Amino acid sequence: MPDLPLVSVVIACFNSVRYLSCTIDSVLNQTYKNIELILVDDCSTDGTVALINEYIARDQRIRLIQRKQRGGRPAITKNTGLEYITGEFVCFLDHDDYYHPKKIEYLLSILIQNPECIAAFHDIDLVDEHGNFLNKYLDNFTVEANQYLQGIGTSKYICNIRFFAFQSIKYAAIHTISIMIAIERFGRNNLSFDTRFQVCDDTDLWIRLGLSGQMIYLDESLASYRQHGTNITRNQIKVQEDALILMEYNFIRISDKINQQEKKLLANRISSYYDDLGWMYRCKKIRKKSINAYINAWKWSKSGKHLLHAIKAIFPVRKTEAA
Repeated sequence: MPDLPLVSVVIACFNSVRYLSCTIDSVLNQTYKNIELILVDDCSTDGTVALINEYIARDQRIRLIQRKQRGGRPAITKNTGLEYITGEFVCFLDHDDYYHPKKIEYLLSILIQNPECIAAFHDIDLVDEHGNFLNKYLDNFTVEANQYLQGIGTSKYICNIRFFAFQSIKYAAIHTISIMIAIERFGRNNLSFDTRFQVCDDTDLWIRLGLSGQMIYLDESLASYRQHGTNITRNQIKVQEDALILMEYNFIRISDKINQQEKKLLANRISSYYDDLGWMYRCKKIRKKSINAYINAWKWSKSGKHLLHAIKAIFPVRKTEAA
């Protein structure tokens, strides 16, 4: 399909052999065929590279990039892949997840029809390690984000120019496997993941997209995300710490773009995250960090309950509290 736009798909891999065949097949079996698949291996020690080479022998659309040094963070591996893409549009896929057959066709069509939009995204299915359906990722999104959305057809919505405020105060809505970005519309130099973040590099990019222009949401599940014990997001303390680094940074970034009510909502969200982190530390018997987290929660909201939690953090968790 030489007259149709090339779509690049980037997959970051590390010891990925368990699910990788399903993941690769879901890209190669897309109804839209003019794609390039960039797989970046972050120094795997299992059969990942051998498996990818088997696919390369059968399909010329695949390219393997092998990092010589372990990056250790998704942002680093994905940025390596972005150095090699040649498409006009780009999608991402985690090594243990998979696309539904029409994902690329549908998002590309939407972006071609709406040249003012810089990206498009969709809902995803949350599934277990065997692919059994568990839940929708954005189950109530169109209701919760109603004031930031404009319907443009069946199950299609334009996210307005203030969507970044919803992403900051509520949740980012976009998932790594749900997005397609029009590279030149967003700006090729803007397209990278911030490596200061261990987990929230993708959330940072999604908010930057929201700050940069309009996006389109398709209220349909076009990919599946596996939930299993080895997901990086299972380390809840790491996730919470990284989320707070992002939220505090983002508060400064958007302070002159949001009103006082929105600032208060975002500050309260940060405070709540610190309070939750304090509890996580306390349960792990990390007393000093627990107390500091509760004090930070108080600094953001000035609610006395956080100071009470800080005092309680001096003592071990009682059974009645854990319940």
